[in-house]
Amino acid sequence: MPRRTVESRCTTRASDAERIAEAAGAEIRSDTIEDGEYRIVLFKDREELWDSASRRRGMPLSFQRIDRRVGAGNLSHKQPLGRAIGATAETIVDATAGLGHDACLLACMGWKVTAIERDPFIATMLSIAHHDAVRCAELWSVLRDGLTIRSGSAEAILESLDPRPDVVFLDPMFCAKRRGSALPKKPAQVLQALAEVGEDEPLLTAARRAADRVVVKRPTGGPPIVGDPDLVFKGRLVRYDVYLAAGSH
Repeated sequence: MPRRTVESRCTTRASDAERIAEAAGAEIRSDTIEDGEYRIVLFKDREELWDSASRRRGMPLSFQRIDRRVGAGNLSHKQPLGRAIGATAETIVDATAGLGHDACLLACMGWKVTAIERDPFIATMLSIAHHDAVRCAELWSVLRDGLTIRSGSAEAILESLDPRPDVVFLDPMFCAKRRGSALPKKPAQVLQALAEVGEDEPLLTAARRAADRVVVKRPTGGPPIVGDPDLVFKGRLVRYDVYLAAGSH
């Protein structure tokens, strides 16, 4: 298990570091970052995730760099993700939120999104990115009410939801990189290092009990989690398998 730590490099944020470390189940440290260690570092105006390879900058814990273009861009409902969610949906639960990229996109597309992350360290980074949106008025106007973060077991939270969401979105972790292929982007590397990979089928079962429409993000050439989906929306690198409740086709 990688070591998880928190450090404040701003004298006025020591109490923030203590609060974040408690929520994340991490230690407060200010020494050299070791191999295999991941550290949330607080600065006066930003938060970053550092590892032993970080030098002048770490990975920003922020949604501000997400491509929020409308038209034919990421926020277009004509893209495969928007088509998979469906025109009638209003509320979505992202039950495998990770660092929140998809949850943020879905909220920026106009849906009310609840993002669930079970790992406390990852969930804390997700909450930091959500709070960072305060620094961008245009983004915060969307995420203030459009995105809610919850930490805990997705299966347990899905079972307790009332009212039921219109859609549950799942993004099971892709398999480890194939031999000879390029390393995934930094956020994917972080998730592969920190997240404990669970069983996909029980999560899908819980999702189908919680909503009449479940959207599962898969690599284009990968197999479905289980069975044949009712609908499939293909993109260049990923596809979205849609499972519908009986009678909702």
